[in-house]
Amino acid sequence: MTRKPKQTRSQNTVETIVQGAFIALAKHGAEGATTRQIAEYAGVGVGSIYEYFENKEAIFSAMGERFSKELVGVIQGATTNVVRLSLRDAVYELIAQTAEFLRKDDELYLRCARESALMEKHVPFGPVYRALADLFIQHAIKHPEILQLNNLQTMTYIFINSGIATMIRYLNHPNPSFSFDDLAKGLADMAGHYVERELGSM
Repeated sequence: MTRKPKQTRSQNTVETIVQGAFIALAKHGAEGATTRQIAEYAGVGVGSIYEYFENKEAIFSAMGERFSKELVGVIQGATTNVVRLSLRDAVYELIAQTAEFLRKDDELYLRCARESALMEKHVPFGPVYRALADLFIQHAIKHPEILQLNNLQTMTYIFINSGIATMIRYLNHPNPSFSFDDLAKGLADMAGHYVERELGSM
């Protein structure tokens, strides 16, 4: 970003540009979207874009930060309810709420999420992983039997990272042979069956 906005009007302009970029990306893809298109969808002049952003990549980075921040908000907002559920139901509910987040605004984020190269390069997933890890810890505190698992930290890492990777891979598939709901149930069953089996063997 060329300069950081300090005044409310400037901050609103930056948000408008980022929103225009999401629309341009959803309609034309990462390669096809241009700064001129972004300016058009944002309702600003091209000069206004370069007042705040050095280039299109800088805009994509701002988009990634916004995507990450809003997804963290979804996770944190769901935590109070999700931690009360069984692990299987908690995983399903969290994936369902993530899907709702991706589908909002006429699936704007969902279409952008299909740009896997952009997601990997520009979305800071660190805060997302930390929010998920925190949720999992809070869930384990509510369900202390889970704390009996010897490899809890390892499996938490695997479930979180494999779940996100599987979801993104699914979203990038042009014509998946099963629904997103089936995916959510499958991931939930995977986590639930593992914990039930491990606890049953103790």
